[in-house]
Amino acid sequence: MSRLGSKIPRPRFVLVLIGLMLILLLAPTLEHVVRPGMSRMLGFVGLIIPILAVSAAGDSGRPRRIAVGLAGLCLLASADSIARFSQLPPQLSIGLCVIFLAYTTVRLLVGVVRIHKVTIDVIAGALASYMMVGLTWAFAYGLLETMRPGSIHGLSEGNAPLGFPALLYFSYITLLSIGFGDITPLSSTARMMTVFEGLLGMAFTTIILAVLVAAYLNPRNDANA
Repeated sequence: MSRLGSKIPRPRFVLVLIGLMLILLLAPTLEHVVRPGMSRMLGFVGLIIPILAVSAAGDSGRPRRIAVGLAGLCLLASADSIARFSQLPPQLSIGLCVIFLAYTTVRLLVGVVRIHKVTIDVIAGALASYMMVGLTWAFAYGLLETMRPGSIHGLSEGNAPLGFPALLYFSYITLLSIGFGDITPLSSTARMMTVFEGLLGMAFTTIILAVLVAAYLNPRNDANA
């Protein structure tokens, strides 16, 4: 098994980063083409890349089983929501996917931090972890909107209600501390969520990414290579 695991193509973290960038590019296109609801987007977008992230982090055994199990629960809940077999509330499928994304984000970040030698691939993994935080928060905002409609104010193109691309956009401009003001949190819960996401984004860029880049640029890394 270890010999088989060593044959996984590298760079592993770069693949995760590319996949997350594709999500950012494709989500608005999918919204315009098929107009899916939030639960359908959760089932389509929120499974493959996080599992790849856990695999890229080198996790095996229990962490990988937990990730796959959570992904399976998300898939079943999303499929049930789409097909309306048992009329499960949408909050269930969205909440499961938030848990799944949060778990895989933590596993990816742990996998990046525990690598001693910093390479371009490791920095890509840190960037992927950063993007996973934004993706997780987008779904968390979706969960909040299904539980308390109107918590986040804004309109998508054509004055449509906020969909997945709009929440994804709102999450990343919050994480990046851009804040254009076209989408705003109204409820106290939404405001606290944006504050917490902004703090995470600031801590991530000023501590984790800065330390990894500094370690990569440190000449001692070259000497130890």
